[in-house]
Amino acid sequence: MLQRVAALAWRVVLAVGLVCGVGLLPWLTRTDPAYTVLKARSAEREPTPEVLADIRRQLGIDGGPLHVLTGWLGGLVRGDAGRSWISGADVLPDVTRALGVSLLLMGVALLVAGLTAGLICARTLRLGARRRLGGRRG
Repeated sequence: MLQRVAALAWRVVLAVGLVCGVGLLPWLTRTDPAYTVLKARSAEREPTPEVLADIRRQLGIDGGPLHVLTGWLGGLVRGDAGRSWISGADVLPDVTRALGVSLLLMGVALLVAGLTAGLICARTLRLGARRRLGGRRG
């Protein structure tokens, strides 16, 4: 029982670490996130310090990555996955839709893998069921 709890706790720690790593990616790329958002929204606009500061203020990233990450994790606990930096739309509907597609893809891949393994092993399983495998006889 203790091993299961420890394994579950370790998985939770890994999941939180992964989410934090993904959440910090905009800062780990060594490119200003405000600059990236500016280029995604309007490629022809000049990245002046005033424009970048305004984008940082609008997105709430002027407090730094730790402030943004803790705010996002706090919102996630309340069921708020946040808003897109580009469009401003809620992220949760898109994530839910993508999760459905991913689960469908995973299920189909599992089905294909199972059928392939079954076809590869069918002859051996059939001979084993009839006790005709070469070598020893029981």
